[in-house]
Amino acid sequence: MVKLLVFTFTVLLALTFAHEEEQNKFLSVQQHYLNLTSSGGDELKSFIILCKSKGYPVETHKILTEDGYWLTVFRIPGRKGQSREEAKAEHKPVIFLQHGIVDSSDTFILNDEEKAPGFMLANAGYDVWLGNSRGSKHSREHQWLDPDDPNDQVAFWDYSFEEMAEYDVKANVEYILKTTGKSKLAIAAHSQGTTQMIYTMTNNNEWWNEKVSIFVCLAGVARLENCGSSTLQLLAKEDFVMNTIKALGIYEMFPSKYYQNVVFSVICKNIPSICDFFLEVLSDNDAKVNNQNRIGVFLGHYPAGSSLKCFDHFRQILLAKQFQRYDYGEEMNMKKYGQKTPPAIDISKVRGTKIVQIAGSLDLLADPTDNKWLSDQFGDNLIYFKYYELGHMGFLLADDMQFMHDVLVQLKQNPWE
Repeated sequence: MVKLLVFTFTVLLALTFAHEEEQNKFLSVQQHYLNLTSSGGDELKSFIILCKSKGYPVETHKILTEDGYWLTVFRIPGRKGQSREEAKAEHKPVIFLQHGIVDSSDTFILNDEEKAPGFMLANAGYDVWLGNSRGSKHSREHQWLDPDDPNDQVAFWDYSFEEMAEYDVKANVEYILKTTGKSKLAIAAHSQGTTQMIYTMTNNNEWWNEKVSIFVCLAGVARLENCGSSTLQLLAKEDFVMNTIKALGIYEMFPSKYYQNVVFSVICKNIPSICDFFLEVLSDNDAKVNNQNRIGVFLGHYPAGSSLKCFDHFRQILLAKQFQRYDYGEEMNMKKYGQKTPPAIDISKVRGTKIVQIAGSLDLLADPTDNKWLSDQFGDNLIYFKYYELGHMGFLLADDMQFMHDVLVQLKQNPWE
């Protein structure tokens, strides 16, 4: 199994960093693929085109963080068939969605329309804003750093969920509230998106409670003691993999490549079992609970890129068996933290926030046992906690999205401005 995983990982890296002339060989596949697909070409549509093609109003916003990253945030202000003006006139409650690692905002609108969380929330009467993490395909910009310039790469990609929590979450929330004129919003996050939010509410609890009314935690990722993701286990326990990546000077992991998305989509359309296996290697105990007709669509938009440091941070957390800050080594830890080892992140300090937690019984990455531990840390803040028969990606791609209907009930029962 380890050899198979190493081979798979190597192939993905090879595809990711293939030269331009090699990439072009794959582009001729596009027309053949579009002729085969039964999903109207959603695999290759941009976020904006996806929304417009299905009749939803949509906007693009650019947000600047304090440390110079430009973040793209999309907005679906209204229901299907509404104009932007009609939607805004209703002064809807605002909800912000944040995706996971090497993912993007696209992920919330890729399932069948009636099952996609972004569209479900819009049709339920919410003003939906969808974030994109720094370094992902929609937010690969900076005021003074070029992610592709060898002289800038080290600095641009020097972030994990800590920097996202410290800068991106604050910038997104402040901008959205200012733009909408609201005093509070709700946040729903998936995977690493939950890690950002958990760190923010722990590290800046007073600010969080002033701005955020309720937090929906989907496949929460904090402690990874029982993580069964073969990919993360490989990175954690086979040092040569991480050491090789660092030695090659690779700072960006799994960037979005058009040709790569085309190839993945063609494979998933014609041999779905291969893509089920791919998802199971990443995070899902049984990918067959996912909507088989939309896995190809998902892999037409995924992966979307992230930093090596994000993966390294989760690797450290898995090995340490605790939710902790980034480990820079003893000397730098002393300078940064005043101690030789990175401090644990104490989630139990969170007070005064409402949390809805949804976990997957088939989730290998955000393991059910680790999610039970997380619920214990949330304590009295937790107003709803339930397991559903979902893997990690099932929160986005499941055939049965009952959990989203239950989330909508919780949002209605706990209203905000």
